[in-house]
Amino acid sequence: MRCADRHAGARWLIKMDIADFFGSVSEIDIYRVFVALGYNPLVSFELARICTELPFRSDKYKLASWKCHFARRGIPDYGQRHIGRLPQGAPSSPMLANLAMATTDQKLEQIAANAGLTYTRYSDDLTFSTTGDFDRGRAYRLIEEVASVLKRRGLFPNRAKTVVVHPGARRLVLGLLVDGDAPRLTRGFRDRLRQHLYYLEKLGITAHVQARGFESSGGLYRHLRGLIDYANSVDPSYAAPLLARLEALPWTR
Repeated sequence: MRCADRHAGARWLIKMDIADFFGSVSEIDIYRVFVALGYNPLVSFELARICTELPFRSDKYKLASWKCHFARRGIPDYGQRHIGRLPQGAPSSPMLANLAMATTDQKLEQIAANAGLTYTRYSDDLTFSTTGDFDRGRAYRLIEEVASVLKRRGLFPNRAKTVVVHPGARRLVLGLLVDGDAPRLTRGFRDRLRQHLYYLEKLGITAHVQARGFESSGGLYRHLRGLIDYANSVDPSYAAPLLARLEALPWTR
């Protein structure tokens, strides 16, 4: 929500995505994070090992930068042929990745400032925006400049997800509309919630659970409660009556 809020009122958006983001943050990067936080080298090494994984197979292992080059090791069990990476889905990975990206974010913020743009990053999603005038030529030059910074950091943009959004197009940041003074929920999001509650009230919980393929009524409840809580973070007046309707249903949890 905070990322989307910074782009409210945007006329132009440049959206980029980092391919295999967590898998591109190495054990060495995490070691440096812990050292910068004040831990001694040995503790930093141990923490980096705990917070990273070594997958059985990875395309990155073909790159010299992901191979270990030290033949002699004091502790044989610590020896490995390749460098570990942050695991996708681990609770520690987002914060560690953000800390490892701090210097890169500063460089991208400076690039954005020089171009008169606002920059945010949410995990692997990079967004640049302006409420003023811009054009595609400047946008493409910005994309190449950003890509150059990322590549020097060992990160690669997903070109298929790189988008330049002009003033006449639908402007979305992290699933929220940002063409007005404040981020808004999309019509599609509202329609999904409306349909869920309509059929729950009309057909009953059991029938709707089966129709939508949920494993249990508890799973459906948690799914809808999560959507409504998200809506509440954006538009509390819209979410409040939906929550009341959800809680009025005869759930067995």
